[in-house]
Amino acid sequence: MSRLKLGLCVLVVFGLAGCKSTTLYNWGVYDEGLYEYYHDPVAAKEFPIALEDHLKQIEDNKQRPAPGLYAEVGTFKLKSGDITGAISFYEKEANTWPESAALMKTLVQNLQRQNGNKQ
Repeated sequence: MSRLKLGLCVLVVFGLAGCKSTTLYNWGVYDEGLYEYYHDPVAAKEFPIALEDHLKQIEDNKQRPAPGLYAEVGTFKLKSGDITGAISFYEKEANTWPESAALMKTLVQNLQRQNGNKQ
């Protein structure tokens, strides 16, 4: 009988622990916005702006953004033709998340090389 009580207590503890939902990073409008971006042409124009605004709020509050958000905005900048803006956000991603530094630095070098060839 004591094994049954112990097993039941363990299940209750794990069950209650599983109910708590916390997120490590503030993703802001990313989840909903990304879905809309790919399914709604109007949202496609608004999402990059909303994501950039979200990053500005995070920076103003001296918080650390979720991994990949700077790179995502950089890619939106690149798609719109703003190479300088893309480089800036890729560099922010590399500085914030050292794990991504090699990839971001390679992207920046390639963009700088392409940008230099166009001038």
